[in-house]
Order: sequence, then C-alpha cells, then structure tokens
Amino acid sequence: MLKAKWTFGLGMLVWVLLLGACGANEEIVLEEMPPTETEVQVQEPVTEPRVPDLPGGLLVMIDNHPNARPQSGLDKADLVYEILAEGGITRYMALFYSEKSDMVGPVRSARYYYVQLARGMDLPLAHAGGSQEALTMIRNIGVKDMDEIYNSEKYFWRDQSRRAPHNLYTSTDRLTEGAAAKKYEVKTPEMIPESDAFDGESLKGGTLTIDYATGRYRYSVSWVWEEDTGQPGEPGQPGGRYRRLINDETHETLEGDVLTADTIFILEARTRDVVKDGTPMSEIDIVGSGSAVCIVENQVMRGTWAKEAAGEPLRIMDEQGGVMGQKAGKTWIQVVPAMRNVHYELETEVHTAPDPTDDPE
Repeated sequence: MLKAKWTFGLGMLVWVLLLGACGANEEIVLEEMPPTETEVQVQEPVTEPRVPDLPGGLLVMIDNHPNARPQSGLDKADLVYEILAEGGITRYMALFYSEKSDMVGPVRSARYYYVQLARGMDLPLAHAGGSQEALTMIRNIGVKDMDEIYNSEKYFWRDQSRRAPHNLYTSTDRLTEGAAAKKYEVKTPEMIPESDAFDGESLKGGTLTIDYATGRYRYSVSWVWEEDTGQPGEPGQPGGRYRRLINDETHETLEGDVLTADTIFILEARTRDVVKDGTPMSEIDIVGSGSAVCIVENQVMRGTWAKEAAGEPLRIMDEQGGVMGQKAGKTWIQVVPAMRNVHYELETEVHTAPDPTDDPE
C-alpha cells in the first residue's frame, strides 16, 4: 500500500512538472508572436532631391525698363541679381539651373560689373551687346559669351507685338543648344550653401523697402512676407516666402506669375553716376568688398561680402566670418549704392541703415 501511494505521488509530481513546462513553452510562443497591426511602425517616405531641368547653369541679362515689364522667366530663376544700369533704372542677371523657361526676357545689354560676376561663376552669359567697357572685358577675361548682336543671333527671337529694344527673347532650351554648339562647358553652378537655421534680429511686419530713385525717376522695390499655402515639399517650405513689389505694385511675369523670394541678400557697393558718349551710366565696384544684410524667415542678419577678382566668386559672410547660408528656394541679391537706401523695421526699432560716408572716422 505504501508503494502504491509513493508511485501515485511520483506520477502527480511528473504531471505537474510537465504542465509547468508546457506553460513555459506557451509563454515563449506568445512572446514570439508578430506585433498587432497597431504596433507596426510606418516609415516616413524619403523625399528624393529634385533633378535640375538643365545640364548646367545659364546667365541671362534681363531688361527692367518700365516698357520691358512684365518680364518672362524671372520666376523660374534660382538666383537673380538686381543692380543699377543707368539713370536710376536697374537691370537683372538671372541664373537658370533648376527650372527650364520657354521664354526669358526681354534680353538686354551687359555692363562690366555683370561681366565680372559672370566670369566669377564661369557660366555662359546671354545678352544683347553691351557697353564698350563690357564688350572689351568679355574678350579680355574669357567670358563664355552668347551675344545676340555679334555671335549668337539664332538662339534669340524678336516679339513683334512689343517695341524694340524691349522685345528680344530667348529660352533655356535655345541657350543650352547654343552653349553646346559653341562648345562651352556647362557646369553645375556654385550656389550659396543652404541652411534651415537662421538666428538674427526679428523683422517686424515682414516688410523691407529698397529705394533706387534717382532725380525724377521713382523706383522702389519692396519685399513682403507671406505665409506659404502650398503643399509640403514644394520649394520654399516650410514657413513662407517674400512677395516682390515695384512701386508698391505686385511684380508679376507676363504669364501672370507673382515673383517671390525665399532669401534676400542686400549688398552695398560703391556706385558712381557717369556720362559716356552722351549716355548716363552707372559704375559699380562689384570687385571689392562691403556691408551685407540677409533677410530670411523674418530674420535680419548682418555681414559682409567680398569678391577679390573678376575670376573669383562673390562670397557673403556673417559677422563671425563664416559663409552666410540661404533657405532652399529662390534667392535675390539686391546691390545698392548705400545701406541708407534700405528701410525696414525691427521688433525693437525702426531701422534705416546709416550711410558709411557719414562715419566720423
């Protein structure tokens, strides 16, 4: 009887151990089950960088006489320089790389300081003639020249609905074809480095105005901040961009597109008004250095610019001497005779930059 009880007890112990082992196995199986649908982590899609429309950068001189407005193509440019040409009238040099444009213009003549900028970028320059100084410099310093008057007429056309000289046009496709025919190297332009962190003084109201007026000619440029309402991933995201105005009127292209900028640089360069062969013209020292201001994301940052020679690129530095960055998107560089021509309001004060010639030193 004692042996039977011992045998029964041993059997129960084995049975309990087996149940325990089975329970452990069941727990392991439960831990190895795949996560439920709510536990699956969804990976964010990776946005691929946009491939530029053009094989390399192209520069085009664009007219800004009142009879030349509205222009075509400025909205497609990655970078636009605006500098005085003569008598208070400015002219543009637009850099095309990321986007094609089927119509660019009206195309106008070159000035020597634009030639120096083009040589520093080492990109083809499309124009229609130029000042004698500019044409001589193009030959002497080796600019990749695409002149409608002298060597590239077939890559331009005249719009008979507009009056000359404000009716000459081209396209990025035609200029790309012309550059290849002339065996010019088309290269990726050296752009201002991009940044998404800007630390400056707050721009109150998001507005600045640049006064280019000379004598009786009234001409001012304003930039007004507007929140972006486009889709995420579009150029200029996140935040907003600046809408461009001329004499308080929104600046639009011939096709009805509003001109905007994500980053605005203002460079102060020594400027002189002269008369050559009876024509009033501007002389501007774009080879040299001076003060600079950057307006981006409603931040105002101060710095300097420098261009050591015609063949060297123009650099913009912050107050610590580092390279100043730009927001991804469209950039305009406004070259002014003096910072006193620039008006904006900070959160703490109304600011009109002082004229450096008033410095007591």
